[in-house]
Amino acid sequence: MNLTLRQLEILVAIGDTLSLTAAAEKLGVSQPSVSETLRRVEGELGCKLVDRTTRQLALTYEGHHVVASAREAMRSLAGTFEAIARRGDGVHGRLSIAALPSAVCTLLPPALRSFRKCYPGIAVSVRDALQDRAMAMLEDGSVDLVIAGQPAWQGGFVFEEIASDQLKLVVSRHHPLSGRDRVGWSELAAFEFIAMSTSSSVRRLTDAGFIHANLQTAPAYEVDQISCAAALAAAGLGITALPTMTFAMFNADELTVIPLIAPTIERSIGMTWLKDRPLSASAIKFVAALRARRA
Repeated sequence: MNLTLRQLEILVAIGDTLSLTAAAEKLGVSQPSVSETLRRVEGELGCKLVDRTTRQLALTYEGHHVVASAREAMRSLAGTFEAIARRGDGVHGRLSIAALPSAVCTLLPPALRSFRKCYPGIAVSVRDALQDRAMAMLEDGSVDLVIAGQPAWQGGFVFEEIASDQLKLVVSRHHPLSGRDRVGWSELAAFEFIAMSTSSSVRRLTDAGFIHANLQTAPAYEVDQISCAAALAAAGLGITALPTMTFAMFNADELTVIPLIAPTIERSIGMTWLKDRPLSASAIKFVAALRARRA
């Protein structure tokens, strides 16, 4: 079957929003036209692309593959248009990045400022996301590049380090440990621990610290946001361990930061892209800019 550009856009919008109404609003078309496009595509394919039995639309197995293919086709077209535009006097294009919130707060602002000064014709979008969500957006084609921790499985990815930081113990200024100049992981067993959620790259680091210290610790609290972990610690509700790059994300006036040892755990932050998907011209320029800053 031959899909039009508009049909591809509608399929991608449905995959992004999981709502026919929201997809229509995103594209500036009527909801009936979105429904009709979906009906026609499903009819030609002979299978359902979305499950309408739930309160919110959900992509079927076939739907995930069709939307991913539509997204890849749109990306290919965008790359072609970008290449044509580059033949003019200026440099034009689009770049979509998913990055850890800590990277958005620290690494990206100066990099983006200089990049946009050099390439004002390249439109850049940034999505802040935890590690697992960022990698999922890279795999489904929502973004060109991820700035995050090293992937747990690197088989299909290219990872290039651009920064690193260390885990530090974060406690209330009134906590018994606040006067220490260093603390071993094994000493944390005596205190309630505030952990990041399992979808966070930070959680994997703290789990590794406890495993190395031969401790089995059940978190007293488990949160998604760095600022929430810091706030709970500041209130004296427990202790937490956070990478130094995240300190830009919260007010540390009521907190004490202490080096953690035995082991000292470092986090590698870098650029990740897919091995089997060539970077766009805009992404290549941004990668070069980050490499230059690293050097």
